[in-house]
Amino acid sequence: MKVPYSWLSEFVELSDVSPEEIAEKLSLRSVEATVETFGIDLDGVVFGKVVEVKEHPTKKKLAVVKVQVQEHIFIDVVTVDKSVREGDGVIVALPNAKVGNMCVTEREFDGVVSKGLLLSAQELGLEEKSEGVLKIHEDFKPGTDANEILGFGEKIIEIDITPNRGDMLSVRGVARDLSAIFRLPKKKPEEPTYEETGEFFIEIEDEDCKRYRGVVIEGVEIKESPLYIKKRLWQCGIKSINNVVDITNYVMLRDGQPLHAFDLSKVEGGIIVRSAKKGEKIITLDGEERELDEDILVIADREKPLAVAGVIGGLESGIKENTKDILLESAYFNPFRVRKASKKLGIQTESSYRFERNVDIERVDRAQDYAVYLILKHAGGKVKVVKDVYREKYKPKKVFLPQGKYIRYAGESYKNEEVKEILDALEIPNEIMRCGVEVLVPSHRSFDIQRDVDLIEEIMRVKGYEHYTSETLKLPSIANLWKDNLLEVKKYLRDKGLTEVINFSFEDSKLYELLNLPLPELEVINPLNPTQRYMRNTLITSLLRTAVYNDRNYNYDQAVFELGKVFFKEGEENRLGILLKGNKPRTLKEEKWEPYDLTEIIAGIFALFGLEPEFRNAKRNFLHPYVQGEVYLEGEFVGFFGKLHPKIAKELELKGEPFVAEIEIERVLSKKRLPHYREVAKFPPVVRDIALVMDKELDVNKLLIDTKSQIGELLEEVRVFDVYTGEKVGEGKKSVAVRLVLRSKTGSLKDEEANELVNKLVNYLKEKYGVELRT
Repeated sequence: MKVPYSWLSEFVELSDVSPEEIAEKLSLRSVEATVETFGIDLDGVVFGKVVEVKEHPTKKKLAVVKVQVQEHIFIDVVTVDKSVREGDGVIVALPNAKVGNMCVTEREFDGVVSKGLLLSAQELGLEEKSEGVLKIHEDFKPGTDANEILGFGEKIIEIDITPNRGDMLSVRGVARDLSAIFRLPKKKPEEPTYEETGEFFIEIEDEDCKRYRGVVIEGVEIKESPLYIKKRLWQCGIKSINNVVDITNYVMLRDGQPLHAFDLSKVEGGIIVRSAKKGEKIITLDGEERELDEDILVIADREKPLAVAGVIGGLESGIKENTKDILLESAYFNPFRVRKASKKLGIQTESSYRFERNVDIERVDRAQDYAVYLILKHAGGKVKVVKDVYREKYKPKKVFLPQGKYIRYAGESYKNEEVKEILDALEIPNEIMRCGVEVLVPSHRSFDIQRDVDLIEEIMRVKGYEHYTSETLKLPSIANLWKDNLLEVKKYLRDKGLTEVINFSFEDSKLYELLNLPLPELEVINPLNPTQRYMRNTLITSLLRTAVYNDRNYNYDQAVFELGKVFFKEGEENRLGILLKGNKPRTLKEEKWEPYDLTEIIAGIFALFGLEPEFRNAKRNFLHPYVQGEVYLEGEFVGFFGKLHPKIAKELELKGEPFVAEIEIERVLSKKRLPHYREVAKFPPVVRDIALVMDKELDVNKLLIDTKSQIGELLEEVRVFDVYTGEKVGEGKKSVAVRLVLRSKTGSLKDEEANELVNKLVNYLKEKYGVELRT
């Protein structure tokens, strides 16, 4: 949003504050702001008075205009604009003048020398497209510098308004914030009022319109706007249309309240604010025919829709040159309803931009009354009807800020007089009490001030965050801190050669159907595209989408993880997802990922926090029936892992064997234990690898548990590093390769002792499970 410095000066005393200071302070304490200079470079361009207009002697499409450019200096200028009349004020570029990047020279048109150029609004950079010469109806002395007349060189504050600060989408709103930030007195511009009078039918059928005020003015004259209004519009980047339309835009920029004017002759039997009917159509002011539905709020008469509420007016009821009577609308529409209509129709206007960010319901009448005053002044006419339908009067919410809570957030107490000064400047009614401050939330801040912490933010930002002491946050060294724990998990996984990925939380139904998983419970009402229809309830679909993308880009070796949220009706959870595929990274020879690499990684994560997982058999349709498992912690399910079912991998056109896992990391970390320390081993380990042949259905985890109990303290580590099924072990069998790491704390373990322990273990497992030692 662009705000002229001179316009701000009409609302707040800025004589000692420069535009650059304003932009700096706003950026630090309110919204991002920069300073720019209005207008293009003009040199040798002046105001001229047309004293004579003649037709070109040979070129019928041209006119020869005599223009007074100094008290006793007149020049002839050839123009194609035959609407120029004697007495018109024009902007003239003299010979050798500079107009932006253009240099003007004398030019001959079939025997007539043009000693200059009459400029249009487009050539002056005021409008993107314009027809004809720019006419100035105000009386200036011929030869007056055009920069002075057009306001070129004036400083403009360009502000990037955040969605929660709709109260600053006006000159008045920015001035209010500046008054608080700089502790400057506000000025009180003229505020005319018009009481209710006359009769006009207005009915509000839809509760998303909380207030609608209509003013009927008869006998207006539609013409060009006075220069001061056009100049303000140009400075704010808005095209001038005619006096009535320009005034509605001018007041919107000034007060933040969008207004709309209807040609009263096109309104049949009054105004009805209602939902559009399905299939109903309207041709809008941009000339496009648009189809409406029940989600869109419209302003209608008894026959047809006249405008899309808060977004754009209809072409048929718009203001035209022959309009004599108007209905001026000022209203409050639900921000979410306006946003929905704007998005559905693909239109964003200055009006919808403000309604979407909430307008001040209590200023509906005051802004409109100022517009009525300007219309009567510049278009003539007489007020016949003022009708205000205000369904529920605004009731300010009470918010109490205890001094103690402010101290906890700000690190210091506040001075009563300072807080009162800030809140008064922000026009927030307040009462300083013994132990805090109570405010009544004004209508212009009803969108963003809801709680005591919002008041703390207001006081701190206006005072300036630089005034508060910055201290290093001191935390206990053994705290169960979520962020630190996640960083530890991430570091462990990166050390294992995995790369972190971050996926969108939105999914479509295709992968869920392929994996035979129930669709997520949460569906996005208005998704950006069909592939983002659901809020995911598992990370597996996101990781598989990543794998497919990488495979299509010839990255077949993948080791990735994601720490992200999944969503359910009752809330959201943080989970850890892992996908391994192809060859391992950082190995001298090609070494493929195996299923038990997953269990090793999972166990390693648990060990970081003094925990030990339990692995059990599982049956998930999207995983290989014999290569999958579930993870339990202290008897509670906390995750699953396994090899992706070959049919699904083929359907997704994935190369290699993908292994996936999902861990409910939030639940795991909630059981974190304090670290246990043990003495560094003094004696070397003895490693034994054995291959055991067993029934394919046998749960390997049972063997591992029995192995630990049989060998006891001498067993430092046991893990599965390979699984084989095939002809060599027989039908219905599998060979499981297990690595045993043995170590004694009292002395070096001899080979004979180690072999005896292994033989004893094999005999025990053979007797209990019928396993055989593979040779």
